[in-house]
Amino acid sequence: MEKDVRTHIDPEKFAYQALTTIHFHETDDYERQNKERLAVFLMLKYLADDFNDLESKAFDISSNNDEQLSKLGFDDLLSRINQLNKY
Repeated sequence: MEKDVRTHIDPEKFAYQALTTIHFHETDDYERQNKERLAVFLMLKYLADDFNDLESKAFDISSNNDEQLSKLGFDDLLSRINQLNKY
């Protein structure tokens, strides 16, 4: 894997795929049911957007002046990830 390749999640594809795995309660209130599905879809999409944003910011070595993460040992890498996950 190239060192400059970052993980990127397609937010819409992720949301659509994840939405198919969720079981919603069946109801005759279709408007409410669709509102719930829309809310979950948007939450999933924004989750992927947030991940992509954090991925591009947190692991941008040139802007953080960090050591290359791939050269860190396991304990150092885990410590660095814990620091980055404080959001």
